[in-house]
Amino acid sequence: MLQASMIRNALQHLGAVAALLLAGCRGREPAPGGALERDAAILAARTLGLAYLQKNQLAQAETSFRRIVAFAPDQALGYANLGLVQLRQGRYREAETAIRRAAALDTANDDIALTLAKVYELTGRSAAARAEVDRVLRRSPHDLRALYALVQLDSASRESYLRQIVERAPVNVAARLELADLLLAHGAADPAAAQLEALQRQLPELPREATRFFERALALARAGRAAAAAAPAARFHRFMETTAAYQASLQKLQGASGAAPPAGYPILTFNPIITPPAQDARAIAAAIRFVDVTTAAGLVGLPPLPDTAGGSALAIGDYDGDGSEDVFVGGHLFQNGLGRAADATTRAGIHLRDRAISATFGDYDNDGRLDLYVATAGGGVLLRNAGDSTFTDVTTAAGLGGAPPATTALFVDLDHDGDLDLFLATPAGNRVYRNALNGPFQEMAGPMGLGGGGASRDAAFGDLDGDGFTDLVVVGGDGRLTLFRNAGQGRFEDATATSGLAQARTPGRAAAVAIGDYDNDGFLDLFVASTGGTAPVLYHNRGDGTFEPDRRSAPLAALRTLAARTALFFDFDNDGFLDLIVGGTPTKAGGRSLFLFRNDQTGRFVDYSSILPTGLDPARRVVAVDYDHDGDLDLIVVGSDGRPRLLLNEGGNANQYVQVQLAALRTGSGKNNAFGIGSTLELRAGKLYESRVVTGRVTHFGLGPHLKADVLRVRWPNGVAQTVYYPGTDEDILEQQILKGSCPFLYAWDGKAFRFVTDVMWRSALGMPLGIMAGGRDIASAPPYASREYLRIPGRLLAPQNGPRGRYVLQLTEELWETAYLDQAKLLVVDHPDSVDVYVDEGFVPPAPGPAAVRLYRVSHPRSPVSATDEHGTDWLAALRARDDRYVAPLTLTRYQGLATLHDLILDFGDLKGLDSVYLFLAGWIYPTDASINIALAQAGKPGVIFPYLEVKDPQGRWRRVADVSFPSGKDKTVIVDLTGKFLSADHRLRIRTNMEIYWDQAFVAGAGEASAASTTTLDPMTADLHYRGFSRLYRKGGRYGPEWAAYDAVSRESPWEPIVGDFTRYGDVLPLVRAPDDMYVIMAPGDEATLTFDASAAPPLSPGWTRDFLLYTDAWLKDSDRNTALGGSVTPLPFHGITRYPYGAGEAYPTDAAHTRYRETYNTRRVERTRAILESSNRFPR
Repeated sequence: MLQASMIRNALQHLGAVAALLLAGCRGREPAPGGALERDAAILAARTLGLAYLQKNQLAQAETSFRRIVAFAPDQALGYANLGLVQLRQGRYREAETAIRRAAALDTANDDIALTLAKVYELTGRSAAARAEVDRVLRRSPHDLRALYALVQLDSASRESYLRQIVERAPVNVAARLELADLLLAHGAADPAAAQLEALQRQLPELPREATRFFERALALARAGRAAAAAAPAARFHRFMETTAAYQASLQKLQGASGAAPPAGYPILTFNPIITPPAQDARAIAAAIRFVDVTTAAGLVGLPPLPDTAGGSALAIGDYDGDGSEDVFVGGHLFQNGLGRAADATTRAGIHLRDRAISATFGDYDNDGRLDLYVATAGGGVLLRNAGDSTFTDVTTAAGLGGAPPATTALFVDLDHDGDLDLFLATPAGNRVYRNALNGPFQEMAGPMGLGGGGASRDAAFGDLDGDGFTDLVVVGGDGRLTLFRNAGQGRFEDATATSGLAQARTPGRAAAVAIGDYDNDGFLDLFVASTGGTAPVLYHNRGDGTFEPDRRSAPLAALRTLAARTALFFDFDNDGFLDLIVGGTPTKAGGRSLFLFRNDQTGRFVDYSSILPTGLDPARRVVAVDYDHDGDLDLIVVGSDGRPRLLLNEGGNANQYVQVQLAALRTGSGKNNAFGIGSTLELRAGKLYESRVVTGRVTHFGLGPHLKADVLRVRWPNGVAQTVYYPGTDEDILEQQILKGSCPFLYAWDGKAFRFVTDVMWRSALGMPLGIMAGGRDIASAPPYASREYLRIPGRLLAPQNGPRGRYVLQLTEELWETAYLDQAKLLVVDHPDSVDVYVDEGFVPPAPGPAAVRLYRVSHPRSPVSATDEHGTDWLAALRARDDRYVAPLTLTRYQGLATLHDLILDFGDLKGLDSVYLFLAGWIYPTDASINIALAQAGKPGVIFPYLEVKDPQGRWRRVADVSFPSGKDKTVIVDLTGKFLSADHRLRIRTNMEIYWDQAFVAGAGEASAASTTTLDPMTADLHYRGFSRLYRKGGRYGPEWAAYDAVSRESPWEPIVGDFTRYGDVLPLVRAPDDMYVIMAPGDEATLTFDASAAPPLSPGWTRDFLLYTDAWLKDSDRNTALGGSVTPLPFHGITRYPYGAGEAYPTDAAHTRYRETYNTRRVERTRAILESSNRFPR
């Protein structure tokens, strides 16, 4: 409940609010009839009424909203919220009258319509309720509350609406569990298993008492036993209902009405017809007041610090998962319970021996729960969240026992390997503890290029130059500012000298630093506060990571009277532009200790400090957080005595907002940290563009005059972008499982259309760190040699265009985030008797220098297995009899993409006597790891990939390893294993074991000899044309266990990837570049397509009784753009056939003779640069 003292505080400030509104509108002519005074009263009543409503103090809320109705009968807000109060009181007739009046005044307001629908539902008028909800969905087809209302109103279509909710909000646990239960009730076992598998990939580690019910339900659903699975699934659902995560997701479906009584949605903003000046941004800002409610909110009980003490810790984070931000301050943990804090330090298991001087929340172990690092006067303590609202001290086990005291602590993924590292600014200098996730942290400041430079006291992070890597700005103990630019693969370079940070080498000036895009141009700017006596500096980012002082904001000069300790960008008035708060110690008696500057929407800052409370102690730290869940950012300030002050923002929610929370996948990915720390978020609402760097669990955007945002895009730390159109007020974004790098796609003309065949160039991986895949603990790189491979194209997939004597047409497309270098392509026409099939081994072989040999395998009498099981004894015989997209699946996935638990395929082909030679043919596909995953595995120092190997039974019946087995080179490939002489006994069973994410589709053996009866004709390309095409729609062939397949006729021209920088081959004729392996090749960017044609008439006529298949040969390189691929973001350095290392070894260089120079000047003229922003900005201000 809202405490009486908090209400009294608010009432005391209402008169001041009206005065501030008038002051904010100085220079305007007074409106007739005292419009300014009227609007001031309206805004003040709105602020107080919403505060009462949030705390369910309905009588007081009614009084406030009746005042709005009296002052503004043309406004929907008063009537709507008055009706909401009456609805919650059970006064349905009065509520309906008020809400219908509101709906008539604002016909486009979804909240009003949904509240009216609730009135109809509660009074037994389901048809009328349905009509209102339908009207909302016509305007806002993805409104979760409206869709969930139909789940309740339309039982016949519940499944359809739940599917829409899950598709729109995949992170919503409540909706997905309800859908799984419903599917099981309908007997749909496999779709229900898919929903449970999705939950498994996103939920934090399940409590032990719930795990057995979940696992039982999933196993039964996978086995097709829907009725049996329903009971354990329901038990699991009931357990989850008691968890904070479930309740938070349910509230997002039911809106603010999630608490009893469940009725309606409060209206925060005025409808567009409101009269000036209340809609004027300055007036709204001036009407805001920050109210000190520390005592009433329960943030009390901390002993004061002595004047001689150093820093005091302050961190915010939702450690218990209930959706409210909790507060750690001065060694005490306060649990936020609907705006009222309770000291949970002892029951949370926090016992600190020394004074806490800095702290940060972060999920260091990627289990979905926020952990806590506390820097103390004696060192540091790492507290792991146990998942039951308690913490466990894991400092020693985590390797942090020797960490020095730190004035600033940051959790951030500095090496982009998917887990959070720990940066400490300390009197002993920078310390960087690299996270090995499952192992101890390692101090790496020196090797990473972040050491040296003496003491440090503050730091901030973000992608300052737009290259996708997280950079660091550090304030030294001597006041020097240092910019560390992230060079990739965990290496940083001191870029201060070339950055334009003029004061960087002047000791004694910098005291604190803040990072934010204050001018909404898509690039992160800097604010550097001074230690007193000198002016601070606002640095504008030129768009390339260099900076220029922005001296347009004269009011910032007031900070000369402040010895700053802390600074922060935040949007206090929800106008979509970042404002600035700066705290410290006044240099003059009676001076301010906390300054608030409002961004006037032109990138200039105006002093709004007068809306802050007076009498604040000198400020040590400040954070901005929506503490009371009312849609605007409040402030928590720690004073010189180490005690917090909670300053509630009253009125900042006059403008709408969007709050974004990111959630990375827990299993089967491992590419991003759990809450997406370090991601870039971009939002557009009309002409308003904003960008933010994700520094915590929730990222806040104000929308200004807009009711909704149009588009929101996240660029995760691993570089993958996701776009959400028309995001909701509380938008949760679940990481999508996207294969960002693999290989170019091959399509063939089959006589009717272009069909996807497979992926190509799989053997090349320029700059790819292999890590543990190399067989040791050191990080090794893939061989730099060209991929020379032969791939089979079944005859049914390739037919000549324009008749039998026409042309064979192939399309090679680059659709992933990578660069392809195609040096040669040729088509082999393979004619053979139709009584046999012809195969080539498409298993992965590391590239090597020299030409590639090809062997054709002729199969006339394939033998399917008589039994096929896995390590659990599951029968997979039916799945392996034919190449039919039925796979040996599911596998038990681990944290990382491409890795599963160790799994077996045990095959028995019966008696193989009488075969002179025996070959095993395995068809399937692989989901690979990537460069950053390889780095993470290498850092952990534990075995990563276990390549497939073959075992057979010895005479004693024991399994013996007899051969290595290659894995499929991508999608739908055939692996061939020579079994001749491999069996050690009469038992011809064989076992293939690996932990790679390989899905087998078919298995057979044959006595396949050399295909001597086949006729092979080699065709060089007739034409080769490079052009832009775009990106095909991808789908899972064969269901959720099948590979991503591409639909050629469904294409988008918009790239999902950030640009790769460099000189690509110009569009047009490229035939001279693909005829010979001469290091003069086609350089393809994402979205490019190379059309290759071959003369069908050059192949001999097909003999009677024969059939035709094809082989495509390519000589090429591939370099993906993973954050940890060496130079993955650029075209150069160019590969060549004589290369021995990538990047180049000593003395190596691309050829510079006349022919190669002419090639580069003639063909590689299509320059691609880095874009300014993912979403083009329109808010750029002249200077």
